[in-house]
Amino acid sequence: MSGLFQDDQKLIFAANYNRACFMFDHVLHLNPIFDLDNLATLTARLPPDSVYSSVGTAEVGGGWNQGQDRRRSVPDIVRSIADANALVMLKSVDRDPEFGPVFRQVVTELATQVGEQLIQDLDHGRATLLISSPHRVTAYHIDAEVNYLLQIRGQKMFYVFDGRDRTLLTHAELEAFYGGDSNAARYRDDRQDSATACAMVPGKGAHVPVNAPHWVRNGDSVSVSLSVNFDLRSNRRVSTVYRVNHRLRRAGLSPVAPGVSPWRDKLKVAAFDGAARARQLSRTLRP
Repeated sequence: MSGLFQDDQKLIFAANYNRACFMFDHVLHLNPIFDLDNLATLTARLPPDSVYSSVGTAEVGGGWNQGQDRRRSVPDIVRSIADANALVMLKSVDRDPEFGPVFRQVVTELATQVGEQLIQDLDHGRATLLISSPHRVTAYHIDAEVNYLLQIRGQKMFYVFDGRDRTLLTHAELEAFYGGDSNAARYRDDRQDSATACAMVPGKGAHVPVNAPHWVRNGDSVSVSLSVNFDLRSNRRVSTVYRVNHRLRRAGLSPVAPGVSPWRDKLKVAAFDGAARARQLSRTLRP
């Protein structure tokens, strides 16, 4: 192991990248920077729009709007996380002077571990730190990025579903998600057995392809993990088609899904990009 990841796992990374969930090993959990006091101090340094917190009982199918509590400061929540029944997400940590170098190293080494198929397609990489209370649930959801979750402290069960299964995740749900509804993916309890169950402990990681639904249930202790997300140029086109389809469906039409008709996809992307340029020009010329 020359860095954070085992060299002999590169074949696993390359073979399963953005195709299937798989687990891997890392040594990020050995870095003492992830002490809870350090994380509370980090939270106080970050701008408000880089911090998300949810306090109270959360359900698997409850979405992201559960437990919003503005009465407590996020650093206080982190310091009392063992008893807070909370989830805290710290974004843009790569810009922090103390934590930034660590997170940029993780992003860089992960891209190298996967290889050219990620590097050639990479638009942007970033890291989000997740801190959560014992037994806390992170709701079922999907992400527009390819993701690697690295467990640093505590244990949790991480359930990842096949995002290509349209009986589980429909085109209409994807349209609504890319149209702005972060809770568009609907959890189906009768499909739970189809998930890949990843037992996350310090030193273990799991890969989540783009659009693969997932949810989390923590174990008996505080959990700290790092979520590394990569925006892909290849997904930008697909997401644009879904955005256009979302608008067409709201207008009462039944749009063709991405990939079915390449020439229709091309027209939708061109129309969307043209409208975006027109809006930008209008803002520029506005007195």
